[in-house]
Amino acid sequence: MDLIKHSKYSLLIILLLLSYSFTMYKVSNQAQKPKNAAVIKSNHQTIFSVPKGEKDYNKKYLIFDQITHFNKKGLITQTFQYKSDTLFCYTSYYYDTNNILLSCEEYNSDNSLYLTINYTHNHKGFVTRADYIRSSQKHYDDHRNPVDVEFEKYYKKLYTYIVYINDFMGNVIEAQYYTADNKLSFKYSYRYDFRYNQTEIKYYNNKGSVSWRKKLKYDKEGYLVQYKLYMNNRQALLSKVRYQFDQNNNWINCTETRKRYDNFFAYDVTDNTLFMVRKLDYY
Repeated sequence: MDLIKHSKYSLLIILLLLSYSFTMYKVSNQAQKPKNAAVIKSNHQTIFSVPKGEKDYNKKYLIFDQITHFNKKGLITQTFQYKSDTLFCYTSYYYDTNNILLSCEEYNSDNSLYLTINYTHNHKGFVTRADYIRSSQKHYDDHRNPVDVEFEKYYKKLYTYIVYINDFMGNVIEAQYYTADNKLSFKYSYRYDFRYNQTEIKYYNNKGSVSWRKKLKYDKEGYLVQYKLYMNNRQALLSKVRYQFDQNNNWINCTETRKRYDNFFAYDVTDNTLFMVRKLDYY
């Protein structure tokens, strides 16, 4: 649930998830709307990475493994994340009678509570705030091993709530991340086209400067086909995406080829080829 990490591969995952609108605000504000009558019951998604120039694709390594369950209304009910084929954590989502997301709880593999997120909505049902209750989280490290850590030292700089600004359709146009002492940690801004596809993402640091931004391009069906990553206003990455679809016109295989540009600001950006596989089960 806490997607903001500082390692190279975590940055890659963050950018990837942003590309495909898997961020929490999409889950909070909108139910998943299938493109046709086939309603998805579960989605087992894996992401593999292959270093650029590697011809033997059997040497790909797994960087993301998650199973997501939906109800018949298209709402996420649970997600299960795995590492090395072993359950790492799972999250349960709770809604009111109007299908508005109220909260979610993330648990460790031993069923101990790790993190709770409570959501606040406006009169239209759009999420305007998410509060992160980290009192249980402080007892575990990033590998979910129990630790004895002083809360103020390790968690003081982590954000504890997010403020969302929505447009009239409920699309988030800005997400502001604050620490417990109400200081802005960082924020994202988003732009959309007339079809409500997300076309631009900007990441601002706590000083208000843009650290990176993305320009996204879609086909006529609304599938992401290309994005450009800029860091410090210099292009750092060009990514192109292609898909394979099942009989219900939902994509089940996706390949993202990435070209990194040779400049100082792109030093921490990988140009690995990414393979995404979805195993879909329908009602």
